Amino acid sequence: MDFQFTFHLGNVIAKCSMEHEAMAYWLNTEVRSNPDLVFQVLEKINQLSTALSAQEYQFIGTEYSLYLNEDEAMVKANHLAIEDNEQPLEQDFYYYDAESIAFCGLNDLEHFLQSYLQFIR
Repeated sequence: MDFQFTFHLGNVIAKCSMEHEAMAYWLNTEVRSNPDLVFQVLEKINQLSTALSAQEYQFIGTEYSLYLNEDEAMVKANHLAIEDNEQPLEQDFYYYDAESIAFCGLNDLEHFLQSYLQFIR
């Protein structure tokens, strides 16, 4: 996962590669309003890496939610749950959802969050 951090008007802005845009939006919205969330997620990643049984964790946010299991992390925009009941699109038409959902491995997410912590120091 490619990412970059910058400062803009006193805030840290994360940018991620196209297939991981939702990860950046999660960090930019949910972590900005709850900075301790980074430490909570890192703790759960550590627990998942040492767990003997399958576990899952959810961090439900106001706009984006993070879901963790022993294999991967998923960030999903909360509005996607509302859109599940919409009518299907015509043939050969697709939703653009790269800003709404993203997946990555736990190691990638841990690296992303550790890099964020280093950047803000």
